[in-house]
Amino acid sequence: MATKLTLTLDNKTIETAKIYAKKNKISLSKLVEFYFKSLSSSFESYNKNIPPITRELSGIARIATIKSDKELLQDALNRRFL
Repeated sequence: MATKLTLTLDNKTIETAKIYAKKNKISLSKLVEFYFKSLSSSFESYNKNIPPITRELSGIARIATIKSDKELLQDALNRRFL
């Protein structure tokens, strides 16, 4: 059963989340739902397989780009082979 949730976030965070959601063809609501599920105990077994240092460092690096992963890969390959 779906329940409505109201969140208060700064405008830049909201805009960034909307861009990410659109780029990944997912609704903002689903994005938030997936995030909350990742914090829940149902994902505990998944988290056990991740080394502690990786879990600790996860999310601290931000990549400022507006390019998709495919475009970034293409750029890297062009730099290497052209």
